[in-house]
Amino acid sequence: MKAMKANTDAASTRSEIERTYRERRGGFLAWARAHAPDLATAEDVLQDAFLKALANASALSIVEDLAGWIFAAMRNRLADLWRGKAARRRAGATELAEETLVEIAAATGFDPHDELVRGELARAIEMAIDALPAPQREVLLAQTVEGLTFRELAERTGTSIDTLMARKRYAVKKLASALIEWYDFE
Repeated sequence: MKAMKANTDAASTRSEIERTYRERRGGFLAWARAHAPDLATAEDVLQDAFLKALANASALSIVEDLAGWIFAAMRNRLADLWRGKAARRRAGATELAEETLVEIAAATGFDPHDELVRGELARAIEMAIDALPAPQREVLLAQTVEGLTFRELAERTGTSIDTLMARKRYAVKKLASALIEWYDFE
């Protein structure tokens, strides 16, 4: 009798998953597109979440908010993807040399000799830089990594110096905000 009820619950849950997909696919995809590096990745994340839901239909019969569960599955899948180097490269992320990260850490007043803190800080800085909008990230990296002046960058990109300065200012503010937990308030 329990096996029959479990089969009925699973079938009912599968129907609910399919209905949710038909009715809310557009919203799910819009959310995924806003958080994924490209449309193909967004579609893959959406598909993965629904396949996971269908594969776990019997366990999901007790879930009250199916849409919330699917959003969580999508968010988790995106986090997994962002951890991969290939996805970060496709999104325009840039790997920084360890020397550059140590320089940034030293310039901010952190003890670059503390290996553990330096490694964690390096990852935090890379993630914060990767999260910047592309125009801001490009100006920041052109100046800090390539050593270009605003004038050289303006000539190379055709963007005004004032715009480049504003982009760098916004980038620095966002980095400071993202790295606030690393400041020493003693």
